[in-house]
Amino acid sequence: MNLDVLIGGAIRQFGQRTAVFDDRRKVGFDELGERIDRLGSALAALGLVRGDRIASLQRNSIETVETDLMAARFGYVRTLLNARSSAEDHVHCIGHCGARALIFGAGFADHVDALRDRLPNVEFFIAVGGAPARALPYDDLIRRQTAAPPPWTVEEHHPHSVYYTSGTTGRPKGVLLSQRNWLVVVRNHLVDTFRHARETDVLLHATPLSFASGCAVIPHLVRGASQRILEQFDARRVYEAIERDRVTTTILVPTMIQMMLDLPGSESFDTGSLHTVLYGGAPMAAERIRETFERWGPVLMQGYGQWEAPQLISRLGRREHAEAIADPAKARRLASAGRPLSFVRVGIVDDEGALQPAGTEGEIVTAGDHLMVGYLDNEEATEELREGPWQRTGDIGKLDEDGYLYLTDRKKDVIVTGGSNVYPRDIEDVLYRHPDLLEAVAVGVPSEQWGETVHVVAVPRRGRELDGEALVDWCRERLPPDKRPRSASIVDSLPKSGYGKILRREVRQSFWRGRDRRI
Repeated sequence: MNLDVLIGGAIRQFGQRTAVFDDRRKVGFDELGERIDRLGSALAALGLVRGDRIASLQRNSIETVETDLMAARFGYVRTLLNARSSAEDHVHCIGHCGARALIFGAGFADHVDALRDRLPNVEFFIAVGGAPARALPYDDLIRRQTAAPPPWTVEEHHPHSVYYTSGTTGRPKGVLLSQRNWLVVVRNHLVDTFRHARETDVLLHATPLSFASGCAVIPHLVRGASQRILEQFDARRVYEAIERDRVTTTILVPTMIQMMLDLPGSESFDTGSLHTVLYGGAPMAAERIRETFERWGPVLMQGYGQWEAPQLISRLGRREHAEAIADPAKARRLASAGRPLSFVRVGIVDDEGALQPAGTEGEIVTAGDHLMVGYLDNEEATEELREGPWQRTGDIGKLDEDGYLYLTDRKKDVIVTGGSNVYPRDIEDVLYRHPDLLEAVAVGVPSEQWGETVHVVAVPRRGRELDGEALVDWCRERLPPDKRPRSASIVDSLPKSGYGKILRREVRQSFWRGRDRRI
């Protein structure tokens, strides 16, 4: 069994139906199948064989989807690079995975040319949308090659991809996934997350395909849905695509949802075609969930996961969101990450690895056939996560009696003040109730007396004003003494990753320069 059973089956079944489209063109299932066969055969003609690594540096595009599906079918091990990462991270990831070929978009021609001498392992530079010097034109490779199936067999134990962690602590680590891992991703999505996907659906890729959005490609391909490609997120363009293309499904991070809600004139767009908006990557405050529900209806679904245990560990479904908003007795579930997926086990352990009962806080662990093969060339780091059948997530949380998972925070983000552990999430959930606040992050800052105290960095909503001292006073009325911020600063924006996640570490680091704190 391999991924091509699913890819090939979808191509044969849906033929001339539109598989993917963007602002310029539409590609049917049959044409998509021919193009990926031509591309895979072209790489084989260059000398690449099953198991060789290829890297892709592109924004969202039809070619990104082609590269992904081609690699899965031919057994090449692909790395989809975050287009917004630094040059240093690109050099590290491409070198670490040992990519023999680099496929890059036209907008990255100068960037790649500047890195070329630092990528000694890359033998073939393949350019999409142009033909810069010293690069092979992507479309020429496809046009000149005869379509043919892979000349070798791809098995489920063969490697499929290397995903790189966000690099919040040192260099990004490479998460190695197998064909089997990705089959499990598809199965779990079709059983749980996207179980209602069908031919009439239109999936919008507005978040990077190198992020969670890419995990939805094959599940929707299998169901015959069309997939709308947006090069990169832009709130207005997302609304326009939803209205014009009758988008039914998309994946966003909370920051993007807030940007869409705050867009002037957004109420005039028709979002009636939407039935599912999967959000994740960062917590979303209950007040923001309610606001989204009022504007878009019962479309929200939350997913919690990580590349080490791809792609989802738990989810809070659309019905559960609606029930939590309608029923005060269930309202607290809006603060949860939902319940484990059907084929996933979740537990809570203490520092010694002992499983804890419901209601007890500890580190979240997960078990099942979704666990990564391991960190590429880093057995020690892999073993640090493993506890028998369980794998540690690095997140702190608890399970309630009904099996709902509550994330408190990342283990390394706990604020230790006066000997008490304070979790930023508890503070931020309260902060987001403030009517003039758009975004906020709570961090520990140095204190001679307490070791650390709670400091808030906040961004006001468009056209609103916030005062730091007034915000501290506002929190004092709503938080217990150990969780109250002692100080606050107001800024225009917070640092974010290429995927829209607030970079708490960067915020915290700015207060600890020249001091000793493990971050």
